[in-house]
Amino acid sequence: MKIEYNVVLGCPRSGTTFLMSVLKALPNSECVSGRLFLVAIPHIINNNLPADIYKSIAWAFEDSLQNYRDSGIPNSRLAALQKWLQGCMSIQELGQALQHKRVVERIVYKEPFLSFAPEFTYNALPNCRIVHIYRDGRDCANSLVRSYNILTDEKLRDLRTSEMPLGRKYDQLYVPWWVEKGREEEFIASPPYVRAIWMWKKMVQCCHDFFSRPDVIADGRVMLLRYEDLVNEPLKYGEAVVEHLGLKMNPRLQKRLKRASSSSIGIHYRRDSQEIEAAEKIAKAELELYGYL
Repeated sequence: MKIEYNVVLGCPRSGTTFLMSVLKALPNSECVSGRLFLVAIPHIINNNLPADIYKSIAWAFEDSLQNYRDSGIPNSRLAALQKWLQGCMSIQELGQALQHKRVVERIVYKEPFLSFAPEFTYNALPNCRIVHIYRDGRDCANSLVRSYNILTDEKLRDLRTSEMPLGRKYDQLYVPWWVEKGREEEFIASPPYVRAIWMWKKMVQCCHDFFSRPDVIADGRVMLLRYEDLVNEPLKYGEAVVEHLGLKMNPRLQKRLKRASSSSIGIHYRRDSQEIEAAEKIAKAELELYGYL
């Protein structure tokens, strides 16, 4: 049976996790986050790879999803029971799963760092539908620093983080590949919050450059979703996402959408005003492009 692939991407802390928690209630679907594909790959893709290596990595991406489908995990009785208890699965689908008759028609895959490589994602899975969720970069950077303590001087001492598995040595630290050449000293001198919005800037820049191409827009495979819209009007925008994936809203999806909270919107204003000013300077063009300035 042919299976459909969908991809959710967006800078980490842009609402991808909440959206996936909602999509877990899609019928005959499996939602998988991150673990199937090396997080370094979206970084490597930006390294001007030879065409044959690029194609082999694209094949490996689709193959990893196919292997998950065929692994038996999607038909786990225990996993199905957990989904049912969480309100993500109908009693009918649970019954099918318990009899090993459940048919998985769709895999929804989330990897935020694929935001660095939207063209790769689009081409590697030729029929997939993509949801790009984006959020105010100032709030995003605030959450990245508070939740994950990213891009500190300590973490810039090697290339062993999801944010920067590739980079170049500058003095005693490494500068991520996504920092423009010639701006190494400026990046190193910046606090982690400003470094974080620098990453957001590159991610939304990559997505905008590709997703705004006329042929991509005409194809209709990509949906742009503003985080603030989703959490302020979850039923309206949640239904738009479900329709984009070719499905219909159900009560289980609605229940999960109603858990949306808008309390974190504008949370960056709690930071030092000088940090905010520096972040806005770094990402001014992108914040304006997405309507945040």
